[in-house]
Amino acid sequence: MLSSRMVAFMSRKSESKTEIAAARVPGQAQRLSLFGPPLLLEGEDAAAYDELLGRICAAVRPADVIDEMFIADIGCLEWEVLRWRRLKRTLMQEIGLKALENFLAGKLDYDLYSERVADRLTKILQHNLPEEHADSAQTLARDYARNGQHAVDTINEVLACINLNMGDIRYDARADKAQELVQDYLRREPDAVKLIDELLTDAGVSMDSFMTKALRDKIDDIERIDRLTTIAESRRNASLHEIDRRRAVLGETLRRSVQEIEDGELVIADGELVIEPTAAEGKNAA
Repeated sequence: MLSSRMVAFMSRKSESKTEIAAARVPGQAQRLSLFGPPLLLEGEDAAAYDELLGRICAAVRPADVIDEMFIADIGCLEWEVLRWRRLKRTLMQEIGLKALENFLAGKLDYDLYSERVADRLTKILQHNLPEEHADSAQTLARDYARNGQHAVDTINEVLACINLNMGDIRYDARADKAQELVQDYLRREPDAVKLIDELLTDAGVSMDSFMTKALRDKIDDIERIDRLTTIAESRRNASLHEIDRRRAVLGETLRRSVQEIEDGELVIADGELVIEPTAAEGKNAA
């Protein structure tokens, strides 16, 4: 039988190996490059992928190359799961934000984007007025923004010569202002949040109901992403199950070996440490 001192020594040695293994996790993650480069799309964070592999290694603590093969598969599949979830969120957000922009473009008062109209007109006039009048482009644009009749007549003449009309300029300026408001709303700028909430309230809709209507036409696309996410999750879970199953077999083998050690006696024969059956075992064997 193993003495208590030897058992304690083996336990301390096992704990020491565990600490060393934890310290070498980054090295283990690097060894996974043996199975090929990660399948990253343009713009995806390689450092985040390496961190994911490092954390998986820390949790699983691969014992051999077979475990490392499974970890490489699990890391790739988990990244795919995260990718599909990220793409779903991006799709939903883009659809919702675009719908919000269109909503705002139809609700904004002219005063909220008149400065943008003036800026656009200034640039157009600077490139199309005679050189001697180019310096007055900004003044004309500002007068037009204040509905100055002289400025309106002059600007309409210029726009007619270059096949533009004020409707297009106003539309573009309003769309730019709507986009800016949406970005400010995402950053939770107080003025933008207050304005958009007031416009939604006046229209008799909430943000949730608004987003629901906006996403209604994309439900099929979202459902397809969900199915692909589920497939990736199933494959990842299968790899995790294989690690558990493999370790259960190894654990059972180890338990049998330990039982043989506990039931036998350690002796040295021909310079080697062997397990000698006890007398009871000898009788059972006979």
